[in-house]
Amino acid sequence: MDLLGLIIKRKKDSSLHFSSPDNFDINSLQYDIFQDEEKRATLPRTLYEKTTHVTEKIIPIEPDEKAKKEMEEVIDFAHLKVTPKGVYSTALLTATIFINIGLFLLVLGFMEVIAMFIYAIVVLAFSYYLYNYPSHLKKVYELRAGSEIVMLILHIVIYMRNFPNLEGAVKFASQYLTGPLALDIKKLLWDVHVGVYESMEKALIDFSIKWKPSFRAFPDAINSVIYSLYTGGNRRMELLDESVDIILTALDERANSYIINLKTPVTMINALGILLPTLVLTMMPVATIFLKDTIPPYAIFGFYDIVLPILLVFIIKNVLDQRVITMPEPDLSMHPDLPPDDTFKVGNLFVRCYIPPLLILIPFLYFWYLNWNLDLYGSFLVIAGFFISLSVYSYLNSFQKIKIRHEIIEIEEEFRDILFGLGQEMDRGIPLEVGFEKIFPTLKGSYSANMITSILTNMKYEGMTLERAIFDEKIGAVLKFPSKLIYSTMKAVIDAAGKSTKIVSEIMISISRYLSNIHRTQNSLQDRFSEVVGSMEMQSRILLPLICAVMNTLTFMIIEMISFFKSTMENLPTEGAAAGYTTFLNLFEGSLSVSPGTFQLAIGFYTIETIIILSWFMSGISVGIDKVNLHDTIFRSLIIGGILYLTISMISLVLLMPFIEAIKLTMIS
Repeated sequence: MDLLGLIIKRKKDSSLHFSSPDNFDINSLQYDIFQDEEKRATLPRTLYEKTTHVTEKIIPIEPDEKAKKEMEEVIDFAHLKVTPKGVYSTALLTATIFINIGLFLLVLGFMEVIAMFIYAIVVLAFSYYLYNYPSHLKKVYELRAGSEIVMLILHIVIYMRNFPNLEGAVKFASQYLTGPLALDIKKLLWDVHVGVYESMEKALIDFSIKWKPSFRAFPDAINSVIYSLYTGGNRRMELLDESVDIILTALDERANSYIINLKTPVTMINALGILLPTLVLTMMPVATIFLKDTIPPYAIFGFYDIVLPILLVFIIKNVLDQRVITMPEPDLSMHPDLPPDDTFKVGNLFVRCYIPPLLILIPFLYFWYLNWNLDLYGSFLVIAGFFISLSVYSYLNSFQKIKIRHEIIEIEEEFRDILFGLGQEMDRGIPLEVGFEKIFPTLKGSYSANMITSILTNMKYEGMTLERAIFDEKIGAVLKFPSKLIYSTMKAVIDAAGKSTKIVSEIMISISRYLSNIHRTQNSLQDRFSEVVGSMEMQSRILLPLICAVMNTLTFMIIEMISFFKSTMENLPTEGAAAGYTTFLNLFEGSLSVSPGTFQLAIGFYTIETIIILSWFMSGISVGIDKVNLHDTIFRSLIIGGILYLTISMISLVLLMPFIEAIKLTMIS
């Protein structure tokens, strides 16, 4: 079999069943590490890395030693194949090229000053993003890998309660971790195997020191695990328990500190996202009277739909980059019904999520194309089309995955009750196989009852042993409940089943206590984040659409009255008693550069963008970097915000139009 075939076979196998630490093969590990090293050694690897390798040859800019050292640490942590020189050169060259293009267009008259100003902001923002990209990737890696540290410690402790063997515990943990941390742990095992480290103790200490700036409690937890190797009896168990407590306590303390520091950034987000746009919006129609054509429509779009969202994104990104490491989200990768990224499942087919939204949006875009200078009601129709299509895209990207996630979360939460019940039964001297039958009546109506039913069915009607009933590759119970946490815990319990029922009982009750503590910490973190998330939900789903809808209607009233003044006063004489009003009347010469429909489009797009940005903020605060939760949050926010924005706008227009007509009639009379 060629290399490509081997890779495909391994991917297929990994999607069908869990790997077992009993089958942990150093040759398999060697292949994984070889594959990773080959992948990382291939230069360049991404478009960003390709660009930096080219630009550092064109204009090599060497940063100062301090900045260079900091950048090298970031690059190494993020596993990027770039150099500090390439990062600096890419950012500077990008800014230089695009700014010069803008100046060239400005001199030739193809671009106005306001357009050049907006263009420059976009270019500088993009250049800064390129410069800060390694730091961004480092933070992404840190959050994804760091959240798995809790699971790393948990699996090491679970294994070492059975067998006081550190290398075996790390091998056990490496099988059930996901994301970048799993790869790092496998690399650590490989380094010990080939002699880079003298022992697993030194390898783990060195690895924990790397994480100390980001997660200070991690080295302390590792030290507690290592010290347990040199003690015995109850003291060994106490040290293992202490290592889990250290991690969970640190998570809770860091989350509390982070929430306290969020008050100022949230206030700034409120000011930039709602207060500033509202103030500018009220002044814009009046400003068009005095400035006339110096405020073209694209300037309004540029300010609301480009400049303000960019500022908001930078502020929120800075806040999320400071987010603390929290608990990992459940791993969905092993679920047989999980659709691939950016797809949803229809029967046995996987459909791209962007296809239905695009089909929905095309008629609205065609209507806009036929009626380029939209009136107010036509502009509402176009904005409604964007609300609907973006909501559908987010919904299709999340509705099946979020359901799978909820199921796995429910099963994992109930699983600790199963372990505790089994531990109590075994403490009475009842065998593990019989213990499942004893606890089954207490679980009726729960997700976990189905798992127990599957185990008992396999043992009674298929004649399987308990281990096969759980782990069989064809009909094993864990295949229907693909949680790595459940799999690894059941594996540890089965491995310990050969010992006395008293020892197994203690192990199961201890694991149940660990899971309960983790669940309690997770709930505590969510409670701390809920205040900020609740505030953002109120703003993105209710306050922002409401204010934008009301201000949109008021803007329409102002423009209507200005147009009415203009048409009425054009017929007034400029001599005699009216001569004193000549200067005032001159203000209304010409036509307004911005129509109500144009204003509404700018504000409508701004509402959509801001709802999406605030949803990104809410999702980032709650769970960190998670596409499933992000799309689910965006969908809910867009649906509620869109309905509120369009409904309030139409109702306020219907209520205020008679009022405007009454004012016009009064002034004419």
